[in-house]
Amino acid sequence: MFMVSLLQWWYFRGWGVFANGLKQKLRDSADFFSISQLLRTLFKPFRQISANTSEEMAGSKMAAFFDRLVSRIVGFFTRTFIIIFGSIAIILEALLGVIFIVLWPVAPLIIIVGISMTIMGVTL
Repeated sequence: MFMVSLLQWWYFRGWGVFANGLKQKLRDSADFFSISQLLRTLFKPFRQISANTSEEMAGSKMAAFFDRLVSRIVGFFTRTFIIIFGSIAIILEALLGVIFIVLWPVAPLIIIVGISMTIMGVTL
């Protein structure tokens, strides 16, 4: 009876639990990298750094302009790197999850095959 309930869980409920866990993990990764927010703020200054523009001197205004320009360039490259890295991480996580979902029903058989190969004396 124990074996029947174990197999019922593995092939029905457990499979769904694993798939829902994968879905939640992908949501958490998407939230962690927040790619949509990074795309919306791609050209914003890095860490919202902005130079003071209250002074009237031309040299100060030029310095403030270049400070803001450098801050935007740093922000662009930082956000672009995080977007690329996050996209790759989410895609790899999804691919591995799909592979595990497909292999889920075969996993108990792998254990049985491994034990029988060991009994027969097969070495790798």
